[in-house]
Amino acid sequence: MKRLFFLTLLLPFYVFAQKKALDHSVYDGWQSIGERLISSDGKWVVYTVTPQEGDADLFIQSTDGNNYRKQISRGYNAVITEDSRFVIFKVRPLYKETREARIKKKKPEDMPRDSGYGF
Repeated sequence: MKRLFFLTLLLPFYVFAQKKALDHSVYDGWQSIGERLISSDGKWVVYTVTPQEGDADLFIQSTDGNNYRKQISRGYNAVITEDSRFVIFKVRPLYKETREARIKKKKPEDMPRDSGYGF
């Protein structure tokens, strides 16, 4: 009787604890951390979060505890100035636009271009 009660008690937890099977729908949701930088004074961290397919995001975050965090869509190739006052980076064109241009086999000079930006 004790064993039956014990199994009845644990069965719901076992059912809810089962993990989702890994397949292609799960892989598509994975993201990776790409570029990462720390300023020379250690007060700023810059990194990119890149999905499997789509536009990456550049994050600028303070480390001093004031919870400042800036997100720049499609930003990459960041550089923090020596005095840690500025972050200079490029902005990629939209993934969708670039993909469509490749499908249409446009010439390199007609492809969407990156742009420079600073913060």
